Amino acid sequence: MLLFDRRIWHRHDIAVLIAALIISAGLAVLPSGLKTAAGGGVVGTLFAPLEYPASQVRSLFFSWKDNQELRLRLAVASLENISLKEAARENDEFRRLLELKSRTQWLLRSARVVGREPAARAPSLVVEPSDPKDIRNDMPAVSDRGLVGKVVNSGPEYSQVATIFDPDSRVSAIVARSRVLGIFRTDRGRRCILDRVSLRSDVREGDTVLTSGYGQVFPSGLMLGTVERIRVDKRQLTMNIEISPSLDLNRTSQMFIITGGVNPPLPSLAPAKAPDSLASRPRRRLKFPPPPEMDIRLPQAPVPVPDESELPGGPGQ
Repeated sequence: MLLFDRRIWHRHDIAVLIAALIISAGLAVLPSGLKTAAGGGVVGTLFAPLEYPASQVRSLFFSWKDNQELRLRLAVASLENISLKEAARENDEFRRLLELKSRTQWLLRSARVVGREPAARAPSLVVEPSDPKDIRNDMPAVSDRGLVGKVVNSGPEYSQVATIFDPDSRVSAIVARSRVLGIFRTDRGRRCILDRVSLRSDVREGDTVLTSGYGQVFPSGLMLGTVERIRVDKRQLTMNIEISPSLDLNRTSQMFIITGGVNPPLPSLAPAKAPDSLASRPRRRLKFPPPPEMDIRLPQAPVPVPDESELPGGPGQ
């Protein structure tokens, strides 16, 4: 059976070869114009149905290649845009810091933030000062947004700054409008409060809170924040004042460290007149009823007067 199949296939190959030789000989003797027309007809008949799918495949391939190239260009442009925005932000921050430097008489050393916790109110920062040998512990750190904190660990290359959000940080503060003193601190690292303010103090929501300078650690006049909420509990002796801090660590990449210079004068503590404040409200006076009028009258009963003639030794005797 296998031998029979081989013979059949062998005869078939011979027939195909003979047919190809006959067609080739016929084409060889045909004129050139007729051969071109015949070739075009054969190609058009056999390959025309495959031309459209092949063109679509080529189009998809080139589209995918162009898409990859455009994606790469878009990624590069996005990175350049981010870099330009970051450079613009840093330039704006530098400009504000230079304005701060021009307004004060402090000796300032610039420092760049190189490390911090991811929290929005990180308790500490690692900075790289421009001149590390001039940095000492307890030197204040400031930015264009106000007080940042103080240096707690100075090193040959880097220094650690404890921010105002550190749970152990205490800053002597003053309300700019009413000159009320208090202590700025964080309550368990979650919210900022103004502590030790008596119930009758003149403090309102929206008041600006600055450093007072009376703690002899930070200079006066540095921004701390604004009063956001006031809660009064009559069972306590002090107000519960919540402060919205002006310092935003997410936007602070540069700062100044005060190494010396002349501090501004301490603020005056003259009381401000605020008619609608709690301190200026008049105390209620208790109204007592008037004393009753007492009408004292003498008895009107007639007193009998004896006759002189009836008296012993009178004129009749």
